[in-house]
Amino acid sequence: MVSRRNKYLLAILSGLLLGLAFPPTGLAGGLLAFVALVPLLFALEGGIRLREAFKLCWVAMFVLGLVSNYWVGGWKSMSEVDPFLMVGGVLLAVVHPFFLVIPWLLYDGVRRRFGRTAAIYSLPIFYAGFEYAHSFGDLSYPWLSLYNTQTYNLAFDQFIEFTGPFALTMLIVLVNVEVFQIIRGMSGEDTRPTRIRHSIVLVLLVLIPYLYGIHSMNEHEVSHDSMRVTVVQPNIDPWAKWYTDEQRTLDTNFDATLLSLKANHDSTDLIVWPETAITFYITSPAKSYELGELYKFIDSIHHPILTGFPDRQDYIAGQDSIPSDATPIGVSKIYIRSWNAAMIVYEDSNGRMHRQAYHKQKLVPLGEHIPFVQYFPILGKWFQWGVGIGSWNYGEGYEPLILPLQSKNSTPQPPPLPEERERDTLRISPMICYESVYPSFVRNFVDNGANMLAVITNDGWYGRSSGPYQHEQFAVLRAIEDRRWIVRSANTGISTVIDDRGCFVKSLPLFTSGAITEQVPLIERKTLYVIYGDFVALPAAIYSAIVLLFGIGVRVRRSFLKKSVKTA
Repeated sequence: MVSRRNKYLLAILSGLLLGLAFPPTGLAGGLLAFVALVPLLFALEGGIRLREAFKLCWVAMFVLGLVSNYWVGGWKSMSEVDPFLMVGGVLLAVVHPFFLVIPWLLYDGVRRRFGRTAAIYSLPIFYAGFEYAHSFGDLSYPWLSLYNTQTYNLAFDQFIEFTGPFALTMLIVLVNVEVFQIIRGMSGEDTRPTRIRHSIVLVLLVLIPYLYGIHSMNEHEVSHDSMRVTVVQPNIDPWAKWYTDEQRTLDTNFDATLLSLKANHDSTDLIVWPETAITFYITSPAKSYELGELYKFIDSIHHPILTGFPDRQDYIAGQDSIPSDATPIGVSKIYIRSWNAAMIVYEDSNGRMHRQAYHKQKLVPLGEHIPFVQYFPILGKWFQWGVGIGSWNYGEGYEPLILPLQSKNSTPQPPPLPEERERDTLRISPMICYESVYPSFVRNFVDNGANMLAVITNDGWYGRSSGPYQHEQFAVLRAIEDRRWIVRSANTGISTVIDDRGCFVKSLPLFTSGAITEQVPLIERKTLYVIYGDFVALPAAIYSAIVLLFGIGVRVRRSFLKKSVKTA
């Protein structure tokens, strides 16, 4: 019988191992995920009450958050901190474990009512179902999903092109379950044939993905077109750039681009700038001069640019229909909607400029959008971030940005309609920062025709902490799931190009100025995951919801019966 003190030590050990399994610990760290849950499974053994089980699980998940997400508060230095970011980091550390305990509470409930076997083989389903459900809504935060521990384990990951990453989570939990069964059986609770059976299952769970992955890593997707893409990393201080002169910000990006073009002898087809490389509403009528400067620069280099920028739409009361999510700006009768956005800008042979914009849809809770502010507008007045990016509106749609591929002597045409798409068209979807963490979200763009993915981000808020490394690594899984090359432009790094097998082709380290150029294939084939979506995760979420509702119903019924007995 494990003492109460030792149970908490086991819970802490689970949280520590799981936290260390996340990047940037490398492959050795990621392999810890295959045993990290075992101590907690032992801690939950025995006749403990539900309240005690909750405490043990919360402690484990709290330690996980401390180890892997310590950087979220933006603790870069005392001279460069934002109190709002710090409060958000503290809230995440304390509140998020209440979400992460849900699959464990479902496990404990099933164990009490139906026994250990039913519970322990339901745990992988509960985990996948929870992670899928937790990727939706204003409070979604899939950063600590178990599948994110395997970004260095490329050969093991390759099968997620069929299933999506939630099956990877199920597999990780199932390996933990089998390890737990083997260790528990060694104490004499299981017969020798039973232990052998668990050992065989464990070997197969690990071996089969590796066998497929080793074969898959030696192949690449067929592509009929490709582009030379230049990824620019300007390395601008993320705090200072919001207070820098607008023309100076543009000039910094211009200079970094010219240096990169000189380095690669002007051999490129597309230039990618990072998130909010342009920090002001350059497409608004008041900024027509600055927009003209951007157009002049594109005309001078003869290359299209994909860049991050803030976008805005104004509405006048009495003249325009005011959307429900528009905000009054203090000027009488003026309402606005604003977005963290990306746009691609290019010039045709007649000197006409074309631009298309994408508005970010997955907003960072508190940092970019106040949860539930659409239902409680007063929250938007209480919380405002000092650098002006705390109240974006949600974007819509999954259409990629389109750029016709042209030879030097051909005449560019306007973007084709969806039904007229040709093979010789770049259809690129820019994932803005946090969006690259959402597998179900990203696959929608590929399903809508994207043949290249881009990540534009600004991770400089978090210095040299684990945060930028984790964010860079998570993109690996999107490349494998969707079998698309990914170009990643980060303001202060890490900028990189990732191939369709999740391998890094070229990278720029943190806090350096520079650029990388690479020939990127445009892939058209859709993976099974892209076509059918979360056919693994959705049933898991439904099963978990049924068990949860059943458990709540049982407790409500018991409470009602107790009250009835007391009344009688």
